[in-house]
Amino acid sequence: MSEGGRGERAAGGKPSRGRFADLSARVVSAVVLVLVVVLLLWWGEVPFTVGITLLVAGGLWELYSTFRRRGYRPASWLSLAAGCSFPVLAYFLQRGDNTDLTPMLAALALSVPLILAWCLFGPHSSSPTTDVAVSLFGVVLVGLCLSHFVLMLRFDDVSWTAPFAVIVMVWVYDAVAYFAGSAFGKHKLAPRISPGKSWEGTLAGSAGSFVAAYVLYLTLNREWLTLGVSMQLAALVCVFGPLGDLSESMVKRELGIKDMSSLIPGHGGIMDRFDSMFLTAAAGYYFLRYLVFKV
Repeated sequence: MSEGGRGERAAGGKPSRGRFADLSARVVSAVVLVLVVVLLLWWGEVPFTVGITLLVAGGLWELYSTFRRRGYRPASWLSLAAGCSFPVLAYFLQRGDNTDLTPMLAALALSVPLILAWCLFGPHSSSPTTDVAVSLFGVVLVGLCLSHFVLMLRFDDVSWTAPFAVIVMVWVYDAVAYFAGSAFGKHKLAPRISPGKSWEGTLAGSAGSFVAAYVLYLTLNREWLTLGVSMQLAALVCVFGPLGDLSESMVKRELGIKDMSSLIPGHGGIMDRFDSMFLTAAAGYYFLRYLVFKV
């Protein structure tokens, strides 16, 4: 999520009313989203899986609709079905003792020739290669990556703790990076891709993520969440969160747009709000599986 740039400053350097209105909408939306995620995790594995599946569907719909408005023809419906299949498969895989992810890899492998065939023989497009790339980009980045939050449910007897810990660290990183970058960000992190992001915001967000990790270590009181593990998770968030954010910014920059949609007030669309989660979910899962739980 971009650190700055949504509100303009009025003459004399004072924040405009529009900036305050946008900030209020952003805060309210963030609080509502946090409450929804906590409720879904508390409610149980099925509601959380349904929530992740809806998130994947909404994000992919935004992505493909945006490209279609620019004249591309991705395999939207086929890719939506493929992307949404991953959280569902993840739910059934995490319920048993079997840690084999072959069904998810098989679903990905099957989606490739189907998407290729659709883009080759489907509606006429001036750039079928780009259509294939966009289709698979969404399936992997959004569908496959976010499904790892569902896979995390199997790690602990209290199933919500692992995904909750990662999600909280990412959201604290995003929030602190946004406010710090807006307040005193001067040195651009990636000016060609996302001019609103600064090194100051990134470093402040990283510090916030480590603080959040320490608080989670103290409050969750889980045997697996040692101080070392919590700090390593925070480090993963500091690396893969910005990478996910910049990957979505890269797409928007190429398409010449500011947000994927205006679904979430103050944040943009689903892709804009959850971009930091994509790569972090996958990286967090494999770190926890192979280095912490060793299953």
